[in-house]
Amino acid sequence: MDKELTQEQKHQMGIVATLTPYLMALPQSKINEGSLVIYAKALSSLSIAEIDAAMLKLMKTSKWFPTIAEIFEASENIETFITGKSKPTADMAWAEAIKLAHDKWIYGKWEYSCKEVELAVNYFGKMELCQIETDNINTARAQFMRIYESVLKRQRDIKTNGEVLNQLPQKQVNVLIQSLSDKMDIGLKTLE
Repeated sequence: MDKELTQEQKHQMGIVATLTPYLMALPQSKINEGSLVIYAKALSSLSIAEIDAAMLKLMKTSKWFPTIAEIFEASENIETFITGKSKPTADMAWAEAIKLAHDKWIYGKWEYSCKEVELAVNYFGKMELCQIETDNINTARAQFMRIYESVLKRQRDIKTNGEVLNQLPQKQVNVLIQSLSDKMDIGLKTLE
């Protein structure tokens, strides 16, 4: 009895087929066809076109077969290039926050270029931005930029966690949720 392949399995097979020729281009790599099965599972949230574009980009700079993380990073970089929707750098976010503090002060309506700048401003504090003394500007800038970078990292983590959970079968997600719930219950009982 032949079992019909799911769309996910077909997609993963397509990813393996897409990545296999790159193994020949980088023969010194320790990655093999078996490793590509893991790559396919991890990369299944990307389209074949996104993976191929990322690999072509990475072939220009890598001497070794890229890691899964490098493929995701290259794919995101290409997506940003195509859409033109990049997040501001930490320097740009700082400049935006200081300009808003100067132009709008605490009482005006602050309009942000993106959600991450708004979160960083809120964590740092609008009043604090408006009242920075000249002697403390460099320290405040460094603090704001660290906050902004942590906000960006947190947003990437949220996106990645969502992708991972979407890739798992619902049954596994339910088991994971139950396991975490049980651990929380045990933790609460020890506090009582």
